[in-house]
Amino acid sequence: MSESDRMAKKATKRGRYSLKKLRWSILMAIGVGLALGALLAALIRAHSRTGEPRMINLGAAGPVVPPNSEGRLILEDEAEPGSDFYEFRAQLREAVKNRNAEFVQSVIPETGLALGFSVPQTRETLNLDDPQGRFWLILEKAIAIGCAPAENPPAYNIDAGSEIWVCPNVAQAFAKQVPPPPSEEGVSWQLERVVVVGESVNARSQPSLDSEAIATLSNEVVQLDRDRQLPETFDPIDSWTAIRLGDDREGYVYNRYVYSPLESRALFGKINGEWQLLGIPGGD
Repeated sequence: MSESDRMAKKATKRGRYSLKKLRWSILMAIGVGLALGALLAALIRAHSRTGEPRMINLGAAGPVVPPNSEGRLILEDEAEPGSDFYEFRAQLREAVKNRNAEFVQSVIPETGLALGFSVPQTRETLNLDDPQGRFWLILEKAIAIGCAPAENPPAYNIDAGSEIWVCPNVAQAFAKQVPPPPSEEGVSWQLERVVVVGESVNARSQPSLDSEAIATLSNEVVQLDRDRQLPETFDPIDSWTAIRLGDDREGYVYNRYVYSPLESRALFGKINGEWQLLGIPGGD
C-alpha cells in the first residue's frame, strides 16, 4: 500500500471517529436540554404552588385563600357585548354618570321603586334633582361592575319571557363560592364580610388616600371590622370601610371598591318591551 493510500485510510478513520463523536455530542446536548427543561418545569410548578394565589377554585378543594383574605371571588360580567341588556346598561351608565334625571326617570316604573325594605317611592320622591342624593350613589355603584341573570328574584309584573338581571353580581357569586361553614347561622356570615372588587386595590392603614398602603386586594373576601367603622354618615362611594385582614392586621378600603354580600343591588326587567329598574333590594 502506498503512503498516499495509508494517509487516505487514516483520514477516513479519523473522519468516521469525528462523525461518531459529533453524533454522541449531539445526543448528549439533547439529553442535557431535556433534563434542564424538566427541571425548569418543576421549578415553575413549585413557584405556582407557593407564589401569588390563583382565583377561587370551585372544585372540591374549596376557595384559594390569599394571605390577606378569606378567599377570592370569580366575578364575571355575564352581559354579552351587543346584547339588548348590554346596550341598555351602557346607556344607563352614561345617564348616571351625567346625572341625566330624565333618562333615569324613564326607566323607573310608574308604580314606583322600592329601596331596600321601604315602600315603593315615586319618581318625584327619589330626589333626582340632587346629584349627590343617595339614590344616585346607590345606582351608580350597583351598575359599575358585572351583572348576571337573577336567581330566584322577587315576583314582578314584567313581560312574559323577560329575563331579570341583577347588578352587581357580587351577592350571587359570594353565595356560590364562599358558602358559610356549618357553625355559622343566619346572616352573620354575610354581615361580617365584604368583598374588595377590583385588581390590586389598596388597603390602607388609615381612612385616607395619603396613608400607607398595607396590602393590595383583588376580588377578595375580608372581614368587616364594625368596631372601627367610621361614625360619619355612610356614603356608598366616597367613604371608607374598616376591615381586618387575614393576618389580623387592621386597615381601610375606599368604599367605591367595597361590596357587601347584602349590599343594595338593582334588578332590571322588561315592561311593555322596555327595560325598567324593577327594584333595589338589600342595603343592610
